[in-house]
Amino acid sequence: MGYNRECVQQRSLEIVLDTNFVVLLSEHPHLISQLDSITEYPSKCVLLGVVLRELEIVSRQLGRTKRRLLESVLDHLKHRCSVVDIETAPDADQAIIEYASGRGCLVAVATNDRELRKRLREAGIPCIYFREESRRLEYEGLLL
Repeated sequence: MGYNRECVQQRSLEIVLDTNFVVLLSEHPHLISQLDSITEYPSKCVLLGVVLRELEIVSRQLGRTKRRLLESVLDHLKHRCSVVDIETAPDADQAIIEYASGRGCLVAVATNDRELRKRLREAGIPCIYFREESRRLEYEGLLL
């Protein structure tokens, strides 16, 4: 995956958020601030439209308290993140991979989904994930 010169010079990182990662943020809101310090690069987050639609479905299945927490985190993220629609992918995981692999900027995906993390590794896309033991975010993969 190549990076365009402007992104490398600006050293800004796009962090694409997966559905389960947003749910995780609603359970551990302190992790939102860790997203900014996980790497040495300034970052901005990206929410794909398909992820937002999945979150609406998940939200309906939650109890009142968890639904409110998720809605609160979503409101915060919608103001902080860019929302991008990708209509060509059959599901959220594929949309995330297509978006991340097609970007000319530094990009990482935030997810705790094991299968998606495996697919991201195979595609050479860096991943940010939550390590339960340390209760911190970590990343794997190469960020140039």
